[in-house]
Amino acid sequence: MNNLRIIFGLLIGLAAMMARADLSESVFVPKEEMEFAKGYLNEVRERNYEYVFSHIDPELSSQVSEEKLDEIAAYFPSGQLLSTVLIGSQVHTYNEVWQGNFTFEYQFESGWAVANAALQRKADKMTVIGFNVYRTKASQKELNKFELAGKSALHYLVLLAACVVPVFIIVSLFYCIKTPIHKRKWLWVLFVLGGIGTISINWSTGAFGFKIAEYQLLGAGVVASGEYAPWILSVGFPLGAIVFWFKRKSFIEQDKASKLSQQNASNADTSA
Repeated sequence: MNNLRIIFGLLIGLAAMMARADLSESVFVPKEEMEFAKGYLNEVRERNYEYVFSHIDPELSSQVSEEKLDEIAAYFPSGQLLSTVLIGSQVHTYNEVWQGNFTFEYQFESGWAVANAALQRKADKMTVIGFNVYRTKASQKELNKFELAGKSALHYLVLLAACVVPVFIIVSLFYCIKTPIHKRKWLWVLFVLGGIGTISINWSTGAFGFKIAEYQLLGAGVVASGEYAPWILSVGFPLGAIVFWFKRKSFIEQDKASKLSQQNASNADTSA
């Protein structure tokens, strides 16, 4: 287990270096829309319902009442607001309609909350098409940090596979390159290089998924969309590497037979 801690600690550290300390400073986050979403959620928190209703999309307005807004606003903890941090941003455009979803983490004197607002721009008019708030026990950074303690058997199984499979594939790739394969060797290299299908697990929640039609380079991966996001581990089945080891002996025998045939042919020509 100590070796696993060291190996995976290096992987986590490398990925963490790539995470942005402040997502709001990213060039990929539209600043104007992000500030609008942040301001809108603040008006919900302040119970400025005149402003809130004035920016709700017509398709949503019939589903929102002051009672519902009171219920949503109550999820913000009481006391002084200490900080607001953007922890998620997704935007896309479809049929000339822009949509964006912005998620913020709030720290208050009395606790933490996460809120998001979904926006839509159609014909240069910005409207809110959804929003919600929920309380959390701590910062998402704390809740989603990588820890080994208290995890399920599935967590440890995926973690072990994520460490072992890439090593197995790299060793197999080394021998694949050195093995005399006469037909389409480059296809065998690609086959050995990846895993087929993936099992993934959300390290924070334990939620897992399975995909059959997927090629995983080196058979494993670990990713987090930011320092506030959960780690997602994925591992594929090293089918190519396994098949290679079953075929390696025949490849070597075929190469020996080919060389012997060439040698016999050469000897026959010399005798003639």
